[in-house]
Amino acid sequence: MNFIFAKLFEEYRRKNDSPRYSISLYISVVYFFLSFTILLPIKTFIDKKIFNDQIEYEKSSIMIVVSGLMAIILLFVYRIYIKNERILRLVERYKEIKINKVLLYFIIVLIPVILLLLAGIITVYLNGGKILGNEINGLLEQ
Repeated sequence: MNFIFAKLFEEYRRKNDSPRYSISLYISVVYFFLSFTILLPIKTFIDKKIFNDQIEYEKSSIMIVVSGLMAIILLFVYRIYIKNERILRLVERYKEIKINKVLLYFIIVLIPVILLLLAGIITVYLNGGKILGNEINGLLEQ
C-alpha cells in the first residue's frame, strides 16, 4: 500500500494538485474502508449474538459515529504521513520503481471499491443474509 501511496503522491506533485491534502484524504478513505471491513462484521455479530437483533439505531447516531471515525482517521493519517514526513521518505524509497499510470489509476480506484464490497460480503458470510437474491446461512449462526 505504501508503494501506491508514494506513487500517487508523485502524481499529485507533478500536477501541482495540493499533494499533501489530496494524499492524506485518499489514504484516509482507504483506511476508513479498511476499518469498515473489520468493524462491520464485528458489529453485526455483536448485534445478533449479544442483543438478539433487538437493538435499534437512529440514523443520526450512526452518522455521528461514522463522521467521528473518519475525522479521527484523517487526523492520524495527516499526522503520520504529512507532519512526520513519512510520505516523503516513502517517495524517496520507491523513487527507482516505475509503474504505468493507467495501472496506478486503476489500482487507486479499485482499492476503496474492493474494500467496501469486501466488508459487505464478509458480514453476510459470517452472520447470514442475502447476496444477489441468494439466502446465505452465516458461519456464526447456530
